[in-house]
Amino acid sequence: MHMIKNVGVYSVLLISISLYTYSPAWATNEFTATQACEATPSIHKPANPGNINLVVGEHYQILQGNKPTNAEWYLLRIDSANPANRWVKNDCGTVNNSDIDKKVGGNNVCGIANQADSYVFAVSWQPAFCEGKPDKPECATNDPTVYQASHFTLHGLWPNKVSCGIDYGYCGDVRDKPANFCEYPQVNLSAAVRNQLGEVMPSVSVGSCLERHEWHKHGTCQTGAPDQYFEEASNLVHQFNESGISTFMKNHINRQVSLEEFRAVLDSSLGNGASSHVKLGCKDGLLVDIYINLPADIKPDANLKQLISKAPPATADKSCQKGFRIDPIGQGVF
Repeated sequence: MHMIKNVGVYSVLLISISLYTYSPAWATNEFTATQACEATPSIHKPANPGNINLVVGEHYQILQGNKPTNAEWYLLRIDSANPANRWVKNDCGTVNNSDIDKKVGGNNVCGIANQADSYVFAVSWQPAFCEGKPDKPECATNDPTVYQASHFTLHGLWPNKVSCGIDYGYCGDVRDKPANFCEYPQVNLSAAVRNQLGEVMPSVSVGSCLERHEWHKHGTCQTGAPDQYFEEASNLVHQFNESGISTFMKNHINRQVSLEEFRAVLDSSLGNGASSHVKLGCKDGLLVDIYINLPADIKPDANLKQLISKAPPATADKSCQKGFRIDPIGQGVF
């Protein structure tokens, strides 16, 4: 009987190990996050060491599915996590075979400019972003008087093509993301636009090159020149902040805000029903990003409220369901 028990335990152990083993069938597949879902070491246990969440728009290597086909869970490699292998639900993103289907030079149907059917306008609350990226040069300041201490900053203005999901991008000569943003070719901007962008995108003023990534991945998929593209994006950031939202954030720093309260602020600031076109991104109980759906036709000096009223609806909020705290500038002080 003792031997039978040991054999049974050994068999269960082998099954468990095989489930977590790297599968060559997934070797060329990527998981692109569309939600900031929790990533856990086990499907069956809720523990999440390090409070790891997916980063919307990031690509992760798939190691294994919980089924050979129609997987409900995927095991991803997240290098910043410990342990690095983490399970997520299938509805947290999209699966794509990037090596075979998505990045084949000029035949890439999701890399052709001027095919957008809508846009996503993304802004970040920089203090909360910096809690998760403390080594970024733009996160070194704790000065409460700088722009990003009391205003949302520009993450990006992303042309969107529904049939491509979030894989619509890289419509220019650059066809893939380098290891470091500063390895992208420089973006030719006038001094005036670069100065304007340096305020609303702090990365620009410290030279960590986010503008290069935003241009080569997203900006090349629309027809405007870099100056026009970033000037339009900067204008939208100012409209968003000046609508009353930045005042609300400044007045609620270090305070807890419910999702319902913030939706009401969005509606009163950006127009009745505006919150239905907006998706929030939270991490560790902090509001980090706001994603605003916009229509495909964005002209210079466009009115943000009018654009939102014509935009497609956003998917439901998930990561901010329990509300969030508004983080002050300076790392580790929330």
